[in-house]
Amino acid sequence: MNVPLTPFRNERTTAARGITTAPRGTAAAASDSDLSVEQQAQLAAQRQAFDYDAAERAEIVREHEVLQALLMAHLKNEDEITKKWISLI
Repeated sequence: MNVPLTPFRNERTTAARGITTAPRGTAAAASDSDLSVEQQAQLAAQRQAFDYDAAERAEIVREHEVLQALLMAHLKNEDEITKKWISLI
């Protein structure tokens, strides 16, 4: 029984949501003309996987920064409550 293999970590089966790729320069296009169609397709897949991974990492960093800001706000609030509690004593 043949079962399809799961993709590697850097290979994606779907494109990322809302990701726009940077336009490739003419130097890349000139060097791509030396490649076969299969190699160009492989290179395009690698570029797409890289772009997806970069966008995914950027989103994780943004989420991390938001969580850090939320934690700092919570700690400041707790600090103010503690100060007020101490002043009541």
